[in-house]
Formats: sequence, C-alpha cells, structure tokens
Amino acid sequence: MRCDARILDLLFPSVLFTTTAAGIHLTFDDGPHPTATPAVLNILRERNIRATFFFLGQNMQQYPDIVRQVVAEGHHIGNHSYTHTNLFFKDESFIRKEIIQTEEILESTLGKRTKYFRPPYGYFNLTILNVLKEIGLTCVLWSIDSKDYRSKRQFDIERRVIHHVSNGSILLFHDNKDTVQKLHTYLPFLLDILLGKDFVFKPLQS
Repeated sequence: MRCDARILDLLFPSVLFTTTAAGIHLTFDDGPHPTATPAVLNILRERNIRATFFFLGQNMQQYPDIVRQVVAEGHHIGNHSYTHTNLFFKDESFIRKEIIQTEEILESTLGKRTKYFRPPYGYFNLTILNVLKEIGLTCVLWSIDSKDYRSKRQFDIERRVIHHVSNGSILLFHDNKDTVQKLHTYLPFLLDILLGKDFVFKPLQS
C-alpha cells in the first residue's frame, strides 16, 4: 500500500494503517503454515521480537498446536477470514460467516477471541466495516507492504521496508507457501538492520 498512511487514516478513521506507538509493528499474513510459521518464530525468538499473526480459520483448524505456540511465545493473533476469499464483492451474510467462523476457531483453540481483522488482499468496503463494527473487531491494514510473497530479490524487500519505516508503521509480511523457501534469507537480515536503527518492535495491542 503506497498511499500516504496519514491520508488514509483521515479517510477511514475506523481502519488502522498506522498507530501512534513509539515502535513499529511486524505482522504476518496467511498462516499458520506447518514450516513457514515455525521458521518465523525461530527468527523472532532469536531477536526477542514480538509480532502479530493474522491467521486463516481453515489453517488454524489444521495446525492448532502452532496457533498455541505462537501465543505461548508472546505473539498476538488476528483474524484473516476463514478461506482468504476476496470479501469486497461478497454479500453481508458471507462476510459475517467468514469472520465469525474464524473467531469461533480462535476461541475453541485459545479460549479467547481477537480484536483485530485483516481483510484478504487488503480489500474492504463499508459492508465489511459495518460487519466488523457489529462483531466488535477493528480492521487492520498496513503502511508498508514488503511484497515478500512475490519478490525474488532480497534487495527489493529491504528497499520497500527500510526507506519508508517510522514509528507507528505496520509492516506486512507473510508466513505461507510463497515465502517458506526464502524467508530465512531476507527476514533475519532485515530485522537486524531495523534493530540496528534502534526501532522497537511491538505487537498490536490486545
């Protein structure tokens, strides 16, 4: 998302593109994945970094132990829908089912629900926002998209992040099939650069 986050904050005050925190927010979409998510956890653990994972309901059903591990290691979890379907053109009942079904899986797995929802592909409209308000969830987007799922060069990922990051930034990464083979190359190096610049990593407040 390359639009100025300050403008987006004004246009959509109920959506989080940035925060006012004295720190930055590392977020991962599309997990839990059986190998990508544990690899991310190892990288974060080595650096004592806490992040927020936006999980899919269908994946949480397959890998509940990974969900529990993520929370046990101090990270936060958000709702990323059940099937990762683009909800923009779906009717209200479909949207509600995708969100609530995932909330119920979270509750059955962890004994609690989340307060954050990230729409698949970042597409949202008033219908989605109204459903979220009804359920009591906040829509979370991002201010910096690493595009790690499609970038072939480590330099491209670093350039997108490092040149734009500032306190309050929400950074988008992925723990899925598209990043599992390469995240061990770009993620440690990038995090070490940001730590070297004295950025503090904070999960979104639960």
